[in-house]
Amino acid sequence: MISTIYKLFKMTRPVNIVIAIITLLVGYTLLQHNPTLPVLILQMLGFATAIGFANIQNDILDLECDKLSHPERPLATGEVSVKAARITCYTLAAITLLCGIGDSVIQNIRFIDIVKDPEHALDFGWMGALILSFPMWFFALLCALLVAYNRTLKRSPALKNITVAFLCTTPLLYAVQHFFNFSNHDFPEEHMWAIIPAIPFAFLLTIAREIYKDLEDKTGDLKAGIMTFPLVVGDKVARRLAGDIIIFTWISLPLPVFFLDKLFDHNYPPIFLAMTAATLTPCFFIVIMSASSQNYRRAQTFTKFAMLLGLISLLFCSIVQ
Repeated sequence: MISTIYKLFKMTRPVNIVIAIITLLVGYTLLQHNPTLPVLILQMLGFATAIGFANIQNDILDLECDKLSHPERPLATGEVSVKAARITCYTLAAITLLCGIGDSVIQNIRFIDIVKDPEHALDFGWMGALILSFPMWFFALLCALLVAYNRTLKRSPALKNITVAFLCTTPLLYAVQHFFNFSNHDFPEEHMWAIIPAIPFAFLLTIAREIYKDLEDKTGDLKAGIMTFPLVVGDKVARRLAGDIIIFTWISLPLPVFFLDKLFDHNYPPIFLAMTAATLTPCFFIVIMSASSQNYRRAQTFTKFAMLLGLISLLFCSIVQ
């Protein structure tokens, strides 16, 4: 029993869950916005269970493929039954939706408390209700998008990687919507400068990581009939594109230091360049060299590590600004 629970926990991809939670917390810190603890717990749990649900469902659907690409996975080895995986998958999806409903209820209660008059709150009409119920719709649509990805979108070479990259930015986007709903600023858009570089940074590195993942999984994907980007254009072109994305991300690092003020009247301090030069440069070098030697697992790992280090650098520099 304990062994099965542990294997199911591993199937949720806990590292990805931790990265999503850290991304959400970094987003709020960059915005200098502090949701209440119950709200934060619901949001973190919502993202954690959504990721767990998606990964377990993916393993169920890709069982035959994983017997070739990932024979060590619990479903492929038979250590976890498909029935147990399905029950866990549906349970996690239900918890995700409940977290969204709970967050929406809290947002509506808080809004009425701020307005101080329930009848006046009703004057905001259906649009106000829609905005305040955003968490419920967000997590419902997130689950729907994850199902669509697992069943359909991942079979499209272009949509597959773009969808995953978008999904990885959703914790940041979620933080932005909560900031806009409950910010104490008259013009909240003027105070979101610090989070702007984080969104394309996470998006680009996720696309590169997904290309490396496709390169690693191409044998199983081919058998399953999933035409990923490397299978369409070839390994060499896919490797080159992923490497170009890594290099483009690296040469874009000065932008928040020298050009962000053109839009938001703020720049990151020069220490951001020093921190990223010291941490991301060796990470990116290892990623490109690992991919060149076809060690795609290590390339993925260091791409994730680089994304985490980049977000931490943004966080630190926004605080000392």
